[in-house]
Amino acid sequence: MQILKQWKTEPEKWLFRILLVVFIASMVPVLYLSRYGFPNCDDFTYGLETHRVWNATHSFGEVLKTALAVTKETWQLWQGTWFSIFLMTLTPGVFGEKWYFLTTLLMAGMLGGSICVLMHTVLCRYISRAKENRYLRGICTLTVLFLTFQTFVSPVLALYWYNGSLHYVFMEAVLFFAVSALLCLETSEQKSKKILWMILSAVLCALLGGANLLTGLQSVILIVLLTAWEFFRKKKNRFWFLFPLVCSLVGFAFNVLAPGNLIREDTAESMGAVKAIVMSFYWGIVYVTEWLTPMVLVGFAMLIPAIYRLAKQAEGKFFKPLYAVFLSFCVFCAMFTPTLYATSSEGPDRCKNVMRVVLYLLVFFNLLNGCGWAWQLKQLGQRKQSEQLPQSRPGFFYRLLELLEETKSAFYAVTLIAMGVIFLFAADKNTYTSVSAVRSILNGEAAEYAAENNARLELYTNGEPEITITPLSVEPYLLYIDDVTNEGDRGYWLNLALMDYYGKDRITVSEPEE
Repeated sequence: MQILKQWKTEPEKWLFRILLVVFIASMVPVLYLSRYGFPNCDDFTYGLETHRVWNATHSFGEVLKTALAVTKETWQLWQGTWFSIFLMTLTPGVFGEKWYFLTTLLMAGMLGGSICVLMHTVLCRYISRAKENRYLRGICTLTVLFLTFQTFVSPVLALYWYNGSLHYVFMEAVLFFAVSALLCLETSEQKSKKILWMILSAVLCALLGGANLLTGLQSVILIVLLTAWEFFRKKKNRFWFLFPLVCSLVGFAFNVLAPGNLIREDTAESMGAVKAIVMSFYWGIVYVTEWLTPMVLVGFAMLIPAIYRLAKQAEGKFFKPLYAVFLSFCVFCAMFTPTLYATSSEGPDRCKNVMRVVLYLLVFFNLLNGCGWAWQLKQLGQRKQSEQLPQSRPGFFYRLLELLEETKSAFYAVTLIAMGVIFLFAADKNTYTSVSAVRSILNGEAAEYAAENNARLELYTNGEPEITITPLSVEPYLLYIDDVTNEGDRGYWLNLALMDYYGKDRITVSEPEE
């Protein structure tokens, strides 16, 4: 009974505590599962030379020199994503397969940390940094984090495969850090802090130019829009944005103008620019409706009273909701354009992982903007009333917000329970990342997957030029990507990559016993 009374009087405080416990508990199996991971696919191709150098010298300096050389060669012969390529050559497996678990820790830390920093920057610098609002900010951040980590389009490509997650999830996290730095630059008063944020944002924007084209283009669009907005509004810090803008454009130009891009383009069927833009809006509609699932909608609905309380404390003006929604939708759809233009497809699942994260952040910020706009519209009406000027009646959205705030204790409880039911009783146990991780750990398939890969590793390193390995008996949803085959079968390229990586002349797969 005491807890119920406290819930009624301080619902945000208790909701924050519950969400914190739930999020930490949900991440335990996700991170624990990383101990069963093993390098796969392009980990072997991009890590080939650095792996050889490490085994020959055990010198980090020599490994870094080799990474730079591989980056230069790949930039000239295959693709221009120079920053991604450099980091791809440094997969943890290069230094020993036992270190591959660091992949999940790195990707989860980067993505989670960048989301926290971005939301903290927006909510503190543009809304309210008051200490009494810490629970409100925490509720918003934890909910977005929980939805993000539980609903990846492909969690194995987001958290457990270094090459794929580095190229997209890691780079998107760098983008979130860059946007946070730019927002700090926009709101800084002291010259020393302006210099600090300008240098940091310039470095991050330049590095993002060498990321995948999706994130690279996204970063250029954002820095151009932010700079244009600063000059349009004649903000006092507007000239400080020019250096990060130039760095972003130079880094991206070094990417798209790489000689290797011309070679790679010959291997893919591209789409015309106009058609790619039109199709981007089509796929945007498709995936907005697909990714805003019942649990996601309930989760964001739960945040509305907290967001409304925060928005009421903002001093700056909000945008008209329809304009903000339209601009956000255009930004989201623009993420499909690079892959549509380059490959005539809406993109692989590793691209969609970051698209879904961006969608969640856009939904959150649009809710924040909508709540703030409704509140400020009401305040304007009250001022008109005091001045005896004509005024409009409060809209439905404002009355709904007031009702939710009045009944927030019950509303929080109902939506939280609804989220729990949807999460725990999903028909497909691979729908949510933590549930899938627990399942793989408890039924033993994760341990079996690791044991079979370790048995293969002994053969890979036994010094024999030709080996025969047994096919994997399990394919955990969160760990398995692809496997070796025999010559003439689709996927034999992985055999060739393994042969180069471990110095074999031939790797064959034994036929499974019937």
